[in-house]
Amino acid sequence: MRPATYGIGLCAGFFSLVFLATLSPPSFSADVPVQTIRPAGTTVTFAQTMDWFDATHFAIGRWDGTISLFRIPSASEFGPVVTQAMALPSGRGVEMLTAVDDATIVSSDGSDGLAVWHRPTITGGEPGKGFELAVRLPYDQAYGAANSGLATTASGENYLITGHESGSVLFWHYKADGSFELTKAVNVQSPQTPANPWGLRNVRGLAAWRNGNVITGSEDGDVVGLNVPDGQELFRLRYNVTAQRGINNISVADDLLLVANCAVGSSDKNLWLFDLSTGAPVLADAENLAIDLFRSQVFDFDTDLAKGPDGPIFFSSTEEGLLWMGRVDAGQLVVSGVTKSSAEGGSIMDVSPGGDLIAVATNTIRLFKTK
Repeated sequence: MRPATYGIGLCAGFFSLVFLATLSPPSFSADVPVQTIRPAGTTVTFAQTMDWFDATHFAIGRWDGTISLFRIPSASEFGPVVTQAMALPSGRGVEMLTAVDDATIVSSDGSDGLAVWHRPTITGGEPGKGFELAVRLPYDQAYGAANSGLATTASGENYLITGHESGSVLFWHYKADGSFELTKAVNVQSPQTPANPWGLRNVRGLAAWRNGNVITGSEDGDVVGLNVPDGQELFRLRYNVTAQRGINNISVADDLLLVANCAVGSSDKNLWLFDLSTGAPVLADAENLAIDLFRSQVFDFDTDLAKGPDGPIFFSSTEEGLLWMGRVDAGQLVVSGVTKSSAEGGSIMDVSPGGDLIAVATNTIRLFKTK
């Protein structure tokens, strides 16, 4: 990556400190207990997963078990507009959500099933409304919760691919009548020691590549190519032989593969670019997206490749609350911009089908122009 220098303004934080300093602390009599109102619960509103289901609508799944549907704003509106909200039958957090088509969304639902949300065809109506729980797809609990999902087409048939916490990948045939059939389960666990100190093997990333093939990225550190629908392994690669953390997400555009991870130490990287033109990943470039280089580690939570006006562009969301943008130039990652996307923590994100917008979510939902 070509070097660049960035500055983050501190004026807002300074104003807050000055304002707080002008407030007088409340006074209490000595006999008032320190805490008389006891907390009973807190809603976890962090967004965990996101997908666009048409050119103007996207869905977000959160850790509190809710799914919110949004549409992009009109000229007279201020930001993404909520069109519908749903809740998982299990009450568990939403770890995976993917749009199979513009009327069907599939989400995780606990450790042993998927929830299928469907809306009837609405002529002239609001496409972001009317979704209902159509069916729950159970599976063996040994596979664990779904952490990633992908809709793809192979050999003229439609499939839903789901990655799971056990290191398994499930193939679901999406039939013409709208039903799903589990046709294949593939174990993509690395034969090596996992690239994390906790032994995690969650399949966090899925991406379509070449004629319906699928690439997986797991917390054990391996990138694996699979054929759909037979599940044959096409290649396997540890993204970094000295990795201390696993893969958080992947993205593929044509024959480019991006891998997002957590960089540990100043010499590690949290974004890796691979060339797939030979039929297997070949490392092209890597970079550590961070402002504070003295942090012990910096997570890259999410990454996305897209087609720009002059070639491939990329986006990444890091734990400093930053959204990074850049381009791929002759096999190099070249950063072209960075902006604050959340008050704290990394965001999930997804580029719109038209490629002109990117939705970014933590607690707050934001839209950014890509062109």
